[in-house]
Amino acid sequence: MDSLYFGPYRLEVASRSLYRGEEFIPLTPKVAETLFLLLEEAGRVVTKEQMLERVWPGVVVEEGGIANNISTLRKILNGEFGEEGAIATIPRRGYRFTAEVTTGQPSTPASTRAHPAAGERNTILVADIENKTGDPLFDGTIRQALALHLAQSPELEIMSDRKVHSVLAMMHKPGVPVLGEVALEICQRTGTRAAVTGSIFALGDEYVIGLYAIRADTGDTLVSEQARARGKGGVLQALDQAALNLRSKLGESIASVQKYAAQFDEVATSSLEALKAYATGRDIWLSHSENAAIPHMQRAIELDEHFVSAHSALAVMLNNMGQTARGAEHIQRAFDLRNRATERERLRIEAMYYDVMTGDLHRSLDAYRSALRAYPRDANMANNTANLYIILGQYEKALRDIKTALTYEHSSVVYGNYTQACLGLGLVEEAHEMIEQAFARGYDAFYHHADAYLDAFLRNDPAEQRRHLDAVAGREGEEDYMIALEASTEGYFGRFARARELSRRAVESALRSTSLEMAAIWRAESALRDLEAGYPELARKQAEEALGISRTRNLDGLAGMVLARTGDIDRAERLGADMEKAAPQATHVQRHWLPCIRGCVAMARGDWKAAVDALEPALPIEMGIPQPFISPGLYPPYLRAKAYAMGKQWSDALREYEKITSRPHLIRNQYQLPLSWLGASTALAALGRKDEAAAARARFDTIFQGADRSPRDWT
Repeated sequence: MDSLYFGPYRLEVASRSLYRGEEFIPLTPKVAETLFLLLEEAGRVVTKEQMLERVWPGVVVEEGGIANNISTLRKILNGEFGEEGAIATIPRRGYRFTAEVTTGQPSTPASTRAHPAAGERNTILVADIENKTGDPLFDGTIRQALALHLAQSPELEIMSDRKVHSVLAMMHKPGVPVLGEVALEICQRTGTRAAVTGSIFALGDEYVIGLYAIRADTGDTLVSEQARARGKGGVLQALDQAALNLRSKLGESIASVQKYAAQFDEVATSSLEALKAYATGRDIWLSHSENAAIPHMQRAIELDEHFVSAHSALAVMLNNMGQTARGAEHIQRAFDLRNRATERERLRIEAMYYDVMTGDLHRSLDAYRSALRAYPRDANMANNTANLYIILGQYEKALRDIKTALTYEHSSVVYGNYTQACLGLGLVEEAHEMIEQAFARGYDAFYHHADAYLDAFLRNDPAEQRRHLDAVAGREGEEDYMIALEASTEGYFGRFARARELSRRAVESALRSTSLEMAAIWRAESALRDLEAGYPELARKQAEEALGISRTRNLDGLAGMVLARTGDIDRAERLGADMEKAAPQATHVQRHWLPCIRGCVAMARGDWKAAVDALEPALPIEMGIPQPFISPGLYPPYLRAKAYAMGKQWSDALREYEKITSRPHLIRNQYQLPLSWLGASTALAALGRKDEAAAARARFDTIFQGADRSPRDWT
């Protein structure tokens, strides 16, 4: 029993994934398990006791949890099943699923099974192209070239590589060649109408490429195409012509085929060796990690420095690893070469350029939205749009777009951003379930372990925190993030000496992987933490060390705040001026780093009003996450609270502190939370609200009970 069918819906049993036709309907694991139980027992009453035992085994749950799950399912399903709906409540007993449920795929009229016109935008799987030449150079290479060519078309929707890897993992067949029955199963699981596959073989000094599209429901051949090339040098050109002919046969309009007919060597590379390195890098990236894939992308660029897709992919990998300076080099190169890219990739590169190079997040958002209008089922662009909304603190919009991305692609990065969007909205339980789903699909990227670590922190589960720290230990280019997270946790509990030692280890780990940018960031974060702990000289020394390791916007922002608050006002102002000159359009420079530096400078000069004014530009985005796991969250309201306290404006100071204390899901394991409880206590006492002040002080004392200094020493 692979799937259960009811009305227009299909529930994949193994993954508990719900589809309406081709559309994926995201469900949390608990809701999906509730639905599966109802479908298994269709026509029979499922008692509340059965649900508790099946959905929440061994956990004490209030009856409201069941009601919430049923309510969610009814909102999703009831529009298709008339006034009565599909789920009936049986008073004092439980629930019954009333619609017909079958285990076989419903019959479909022949007219709807014929291969669709391209304008219908039905998804096509580009399966593997079997290499019968005996030459490993063609392993994966022809398939990657074909996918890049077909992606030009705005009328054909190509299943992304991320989605293919995701479905293979769900099928428990990671790394298995996507041929024959495996290709058909992927199509059937995803509601994909057809797969394009084929082979390449040598015939004397010629290479023969055969391509054919097969129907997912029957395996019958829809259309086929063949091309011949004399020698290896002609293979990509021959593939181009075969792919153009195939697009026409698949129903793409003549006008579209003629308009989007760039030759492969014009929009990608003429080097088979570079294409092979690129294909290998993408495969490793999607099945393992960015860090392991980077050398292959670098090799592709060494072989063809004009290979725009390789520059673009490498830029994304480096940025995902936090190495924005190195990533910027390749984004700039991709932008310079963008006229050699396909239309879809050109739009993506331009949006990335505005994000990373100019830093203009709003212009980047506009570019992504424009691209999504042209390619509405592009999960990558929807995911990137959601990521920008997360950075800007617009979590409702982020969740909307990440749900769109998840409709088309269950990739690692989509789950990561879904988790961040949920945490931003305080949906801690849903974030936890997204983390579980990511691991259940076999994803092992460090950011999933970082999310899981923070989730465990919010749940007060030190053993689970340790498990995820251990999972990434020894992974070059990744373990420094986890060590830095542990340092933040130690700082949260007031164990600043231990936090400093862990930060030192994070710096050393980053340096071993030649990630100078991250080494500098970890040193600067340690400096800011030691400043709050009452060690200004040590903080200033570390800030200077950080500036000597690397220079980026994030680093200059962190160091500038430390230098301003430790008396080096001139240096802090120079850093700010240099940053403003270098990045006048950068959203986070203008609305985060410069306001924070200028606020710190004003407070260092004793001018609390000027500090409040300086921090005002940060208001629209201060609930955002400047860079996950790197930049301190909610820092503008933290500084604003300090400024108001300096001016004895206690009501205003309390309001700013409460922005932090009321959002543990955003501040997570950062020291600003306990110190904000301390600040709130002082403000409440000054306002004569003694009981509330005592309660706030008790929250601080509880967190700092194992601190280096007694909680009583903190005022």
